[in-house]
Amino acid sequence: MSTDLTTRAALFRALSHPARLGLLRLIWTQEASGDALARLMNLAPATVSHHLAQLAGAGLITTRQDGHHRLHRAQTAALNLNLGDVVRGAAPPPQSADPYRDRVLRAFLKGGRLSTLPAQRKKRDVILRELAGLFEPGRQYPEREVNAVLGEVYGDVFTLRRELVGLGVLAREAGVYWRPAMAPLE
Repeated sequence: MSTDLTTRAALFRALSHPARLGLLRLIWTQEASGDALARLMNLAPATVSHHLAQLAGAGLITTRQDGHHRLHRAQTAALNLNLGDVVRGAAPPPQSADPYRDRVLRAFLKGGRLSTLPAQRKKRDVILRELAGLFEPGRQYPEREVNAVLGEVYGDVFTLRRELVGLGVLAREAGVYWRPAMAPLE
């Protein structure tokens, strides 16, 4: 099967889940953070993160860093494409801003859960930066709460905690964790 057809199919796959359609509706005209979307949709932050990664991989949303928050918005130009033109090949399918990141997230995050922690450092860093987005900047988390959040994503919370702190996207002192203000997530 050609790469072009695979890209076109990814667009339809990204649109095939009710939660993703709901997320697109919420960010159609204004930006929102993953935490805000999780509250509005009554979903776990890890689940919202998974769905946003699927939408970003299909080029249907844009994400930008604004201080401590990653803000998501629907890519309306891509969503206004005539689907008949996309199917026939008359219009190119939307493209992701960061295809490498999207490939890594698709390969290792399945249904909002991490299948395995990548051995390759570059891929591992992509995953860890994505997981750091589960934590609100400036808020302090007791270790028990960090374990609960990470436990929704992966069974080995100890390794994830250590790796997140080692990368500098989470900080720790006396059993309390927080996302540092200067921690780059992208």
